[in-house]
Amino acid sequence: MTRIDMTRIRIALVGLGRVAELIHLPALKSVRGIELVGAAEPDAARRTALARQFSIAQTFADAESMLAACKPGLVIVGTPPHTHHDLCLLSLHHGAHVFCEKPFVGSVREADDLIAAADARERLLWINNQYRFMRTYAVPRERIARGEWGRAYFVQCWQQVYHPPAHDQGWRGELKQSTLYEFGTHVLDLICFLFDALPCAVTAHTPRARAEFDADVLVQMTLRFPDERIATLAFNRVSQAPERYLEMRVDCERASLRLSLGGVARASLDWSKASGRPIARVSFVRGGEARVEAGGHSHVIAREPRQAYASATATHLQKCIEAIERGERDNAAARHAREVLRLVFAGYESARTGETVWLAEFEQGD
Repeated sequence: MTRIDMTRIRIALVGLGRVAELIHLPALKSVRGIELVGAAEPDAARRTALARQFSIAQTFADAESMLAACKPGLVIVGTPPHTHHDLCLLSLHHGAHVFCEKPFVGSVREADDLIAAADARERLLWINNQYRFMRTYAVPRERIARGEWGRAYFVQCWQQVYHPPAHDQGWRGELKQSTLYEFGTHVLDLICFLFDALPCAVTAHTPRARAEFDADVLVQMTLRFPDERIATLAFNRVSQAPERYLEMRVDCERASLRLSLGGVARASLDWSKASGRPIARVSFVRGGEARVEAGGHSHVIAREPRQAYASATATHLQKCIEAIERGERDNAAARHAREVLRLVFAGYESARTGETVWLAEFEQGD
């Protein structure tokens, strides 16, 4: 098997939308041993503007032309999810490895098709659920795995914002299966990451809390995991409460962790029964924070001073490139992303039927 010279790996980008501008292109600036050789985008004005801003050598109106001309070793697919299957497949057919933005694809069957194609061509397929590479989550996960606070047995996740899909332009504003599919993949991946396991059952509700919004703006979900562990999530995209982009609490046997993403500006004075005195807490960061609370005490174990979407994507890309350089061809990461996608659709099925969905028995469309 031919090894790729990592000092010369050629990367091409499909899609020059906001995710490319705010995440992919800034991330590429800090990834070692690569060369951005081209980008494809149908919007001519967008192509010109971002080529100038990020010094992109060549731009093209379509992916086929870019792939034929640039012959990249790795393609980043940053287009709307309904295009992912065809663009990933096209990139694989041109002999490239693929780094695809989430949500992965529109169905489990499409995921299976891409994984089979990547395996057959001995190419890697990675999906950018990058939150696990943020310090806010990576540091707690490492210390949980070491057993520092005992077994983690309960994870709670919540989001409260006023941002219904109708407020989004483009493909996000058109989604009917929106919040759980577009945002929930990040959270489901994080829960599985923290527990180091996949759930065995899902129960979900997506009530139509606001009649004017024909999408899942309110989601409540419970996941049962092996070894008597559970996780819950509650997403409210029409909340009038102070915004919380993503809050998580991880309860372990000897400590409770509070993981906050999306900016933290918080001051509190709580009475501690254990210490018999009030405990003050002050947090102010633009990115995220992980805090341990135990025995009446609280302290920070990880902090992101700034938003970490691009830097976490850079870390993820670097790991992908290093795997290519080592000659790895195991698409375990893509198969995990497929399972996360299956959890999303199991949640929608549970909400539709009002029944718990057992994952061992569920296939999308059954």
